[in-house]
Amino acid sequence: MRALTPDAMTISGPAPAATAAASGVARAFETVEVHAAAEPVLSAWAELEQLAPCSIYQTRAWLLPWIAALAAPAGLLPRFVLARGADARPVALLCLGLRKRGPLCLARWMGGKDANFNMALVAPSSSWTRRELMRLLRAAARQLGRDAPDLLVLVNQPLDWGGVANPFAKLSRQPSPSAAYAMTLTGDPDRLFAAKLSSDARKKLRKKEAKLAALGPITHVVASTEVERRELLDAFLRLRNARFRAQNIASPFEAEEMARFIATASEGDAHGIELHALKVGSRIVAVYGGAAWQCQWSGMFNAFDMDPTVAAASPGDLLLQRIVATCCRDGLKRFDLGIGAARYKSALCDEEIALFDVFVPLSPMGGVMKMALAAKQKLKGSVKRDPRLYGLAKRLLGRRG
Repeated sequence: MRALTPDAMTISGPAPAATAAASGVARAFETVEVHAAAEPVLSAWAELEQLAPCSIYQTRAWLLPWIAALAAPAGLLPRFVLARGADARPVALLCLGLRKRGPLCLARWMGGKDANFNMALVAPSSSWTRRELMRLLRAAARQLGRDAPDLLVLVNQPLDWGGVANPFAKLSRQPSPSAAYAMTLTGDPDRLFAAKLSSDARKKLRKKEAKLAALGPITHVVASTEVERRELLDAFLRLRNARFRAQNIASPFEAEEMARFIATASEGDAHGIELHALKVGSRIVAVYGGAAWQCQWSGMFNAFDMDPTVAAASPGDLLLQRIVATCCRDGLKRFDLGIGAARYKSALCDEEIALFDVFVPLSPMGGVMKMALAAKQKLKGSVKRDPRLYGLAKRLLGRRG
């Protein structure tokens, strides 16, 4: 059983030419570098953030804090695969994590389950054929040497982003177990809500807001100072963990590393997480975390006060409406609430974003593992499409002890 190499490394070199390239077909890249630390790729990463279609989850602002706080607890060793073109400009970046699974090594997207959308940062080009993608992945594996993964597990990828096709959809793929939920925004939030919600639903929300306002003045707060960020994060952790405890479900937010990730990602001006809260007087009754990138705001997590007097007024829905209205006024074009079906999502987000999984074996044992993991994902999808089975599975998997 080989052990992974955790220490810093940088390996680079020309990628072997593909047969297509020898036939005169354009090559998507010329060289590949593999780094264990992010620093050598930061400049290229910044450039690709502006060139490549990507979500907030692929940005340095979100992913670097995640890696710093949560990669090690997840058992992942970071590996950054950077491809450059003939002019030495970056054309693709894959942020992967290596993890041992028995005698095998798997490579996954960094970000884990906390990232709702996964993808490589790939500069748009018609040269990214299936052959060129496989040449890139095999070149990276060769440069990793004894750390090369047996299997690439590249799940929860959108078919396109911002209207640009995801080149990895050209590889052999299967549907992900769950879709994500989104909507297209307009400049006028009132017109948007009128189109998305029935008059009866809007009337009920106005009545709930009036009931909440009877307890004190309602304000929508977006954390902009360290004091506000700490206040909103503390409130989120308290409210969310209390809900998990009430359901007798283990909370991922009880881990100190998760709190550190959110705190770090929400720092500064170019934050990867934006914290929103709904206050009644000085009392925080709902919290949302999310952020915008490339004209799309992505919701990541939420919590609300379970006090029956407050919860009856649906403070989470009221806060969500205010966030959507702010996004409309800010000129954003898209809004999503991530993976997984939920009532509060479907009430506004009427578009499903289909996601797909790719499993690329790089060794014979990786081929065996591919069949097992692909079958597991298909089974998970079947369970999630059956409300009764899904409810039972959530209770069994999340129950303490």
